[in-house]
Amino acid sequence: MWTKRWRSALVWDRCRAEGITIARNAYPDIGYALFIGGAAVRAEITYMGEPVGWLNWEPDGFGVRVAVDCEKPTGAPLLLRCYGDTGGQALLVGLLAPEDGRLRLRRRLTRETLKAAGCTDGPPKAFYLAERPMEDGQLHEPSLRAEPEKKEPLPQAADTSDEKPLQTGDAVLDALLSDGAVRAERQGTGVRLRCTFAPDRPFALAPAFVLCRVEGGEAVLDWTKKDAADTAASQKTEKFT
Repeated sequence: MWTKRWRSALVWDRCRAEGITIARNAYPDIGYALFIGGAAVRAEITYMGEPVGWLNWEPDGFGVRVAVDCEKPTGAPLLLRCYGDTGGQALLVGLLAPEDGRLRLRRRLTRETLKAAGCTDGPPKAFYLAERPMEDGQLHEPSLRAEPEKKEPLPQAADTSDEKPLQTGDAVLDALLSDGAVRAERQGTGVRLRCTFAPDRPFALAPAFVLCRVEGGEAVLDWTKKDAADTAASQKTEKFT
């Protein structure tokens, strides 16, 4: 019994080293299924007749392990599959996926898949990338790569770098604007001033408090020419806190 196993191991090693495929009924103690798919090979892969990468074909006890590594063909469709040319029904190796700037695939092809494509004695005679398999030995023309949707450019904000800073015409309020204590925005024919407000703390627009209102934690003052004529903040001599 031990001699039988030893001889089987020798046959196994010799067949793997020399690429010999064992016949179905030979050496039943080793098993025909272990050698289905032929010997391990490294095959070139082409796209539209040009070499783009390699495929490693490694038979094992469950079928064949394949590893595909290709460059991205220029102008190729986004989805490319690897096929094996068997002279009959094409063998679908699988859909390649982008990885580190290349197209790669790792998977196992089962014994049933290999048998259906007629690859029980070895790998296909050639491998190629395409969207769909060849018909009558002819490759299909690749479809045009979908161009990314062009989006209309967003309207550019008006350049206000040359515009003069907003001012009220009142010396006190304009000084607060210059110091950054008060923010200003154009409001119709006037200027809206804002600053942070808390009931128990001083606030920047206190010199014009009679014209202010509170909105969401801010003191707001809508300053117009009428306000400047009737109630100018610079005319206030009392400091409000």
